[in-house]
Amino acid sequence: MSHRTDFPPVTDRSPSRAPAAPRGATGPALPAGPSVAPVVAAISLLGMLVVGQLYVAIPLLPDIGRAWGVDQASATWATSAYAVTYAIVSLFSGALARRFGTRAVLVAGVGALAVVTACVPLADSFGAGLALRAGQGLFAGVYVPLVYAYLNAHVPASKLPTALTIVSACMAGTIVAGQVESQLLAAVVGWRGTFWVTAPLLVVGAWILRRVLDPVDPEAGADAASRAGAGRRRLWAGLLPLYVVGFTCSSTMTAVYTSVQLYGPAELVGDGQAMLTLRATAIPALVLGVLVAPLLGRIPARPRGAGAFAVAAAGICGAGLFGGTATGLAAALFLFMLGVAAIGPAVVQEIGTAAGTAHGVMATALYGFTLNIGGGVGAQIPLAFGGVRGVGLFMSALLGGCVLLLVVTGRGRRRAARG
Repeated sequence: MSHRTDFPPVTDRSPSRAPAAPRGATGPALPAGPSVAPVVAAISLLGMLVVGQLYVAIPLLPDIGRAWGVDQASATWATSAYAVTYAIVSLFSGALARRFGTRAVLVAGVGALAVVTACVPLADSFGAGLALRAGQGLFAGVYVPLVYAYLNAHVPASKLPTALTIVSACMAGTIVAGQVESQLLAAVVGWRGTFWVTAPLLVVGAWILRRVLDPVDPEAGADAASRAGAGRRRLWAGLLPLYVVGFTCSSTMTAVYTSVQLYGPAELVGDGQAMLTLRATAIPALVLGVLVAPLLGRIPARPRGAGAFAVAAAGICGAGLFGGTATGLAAALFLFMLGVAAIGPAVVQEIGTAAGTAHGVMATALYGFTLNIGGGVGAQIPLAFGGVRGVGLFMSALLGGCVLLLVVTGRGRRRAARG
């Protein structure tokens, strides 16, 4: 990605997409030339490290449990502790960005995350380990909402669907890539070395962000009056369904992979190589999602998101029905991640369109909050079912509900627009 100097033009024909001109009128936009690709590449690759810290603990549950004196089920709180503080801090990311600037907050957050990440392996008890994992989430929480808001504000409309797809696919892909990375590193340098290798990479990532991001925020010139009144209340009411579906998707991703780690088929559980192969089989689905982004970007965001949820629901239902074998589980997870690759860009684009420049950071901050609360809740869901089948069927029903929610609310918006 870093060698591309432009993205193929993508036309969003959604009636909800505002013309590109007003967005540029409220602040500077990235030029249509070479500066777009380095920004997207930097945000995507660093996002895999930052968001990936939520999922690196899943393959390490046996090692973390032994080191902190708890069983695997209790060790799942290492994921939840990160996710909860990540979610809470994301709520304040908009205020921090308005006070200090988006670039400054992102660079500082990633730099501080690097320091805490290096300290996680030093924990010698369950309480200390959870505190440090929560500390990671504290500094990582600004990342997702601010980078999405940055893209919505700076990237030209013709390139936005492709840019969002690449970034979202990379960060959604951390549910797979983060696990693969931690399992491979742990086999070479141990579970503690997994965190120590990541810390300096985060430092480099913070430096790159400072070099490629625009220090000027378009939102700084927005009229403060546009933030108040009945219009604002209608805005948040309209965004609520998007937050609900984001929460459901995030909790499903964490729930299904945690259930596989704890209760997967006998040929997988306890076999590190087999588990690694299973996780890696979902990566081509994410790559395929990026490749078809120019075509999918021609579909309006809300129906595109509904279709993606339908694909993800079919995949996770397959995990429940055929997850008793490694082959069946691999095929189901491939289909699930293929849907996930298209969900994020559609939802983020719809949020950015509805919120506009004046509310963009806060709207994406709330979206980041719901994603990470979902990730934290999802880590605990398998404990209620005790098996992959129950988790798969339950979560597929919830994803099916998301399809209906997007379709019904989309029709309501179209009727309101015609009125």
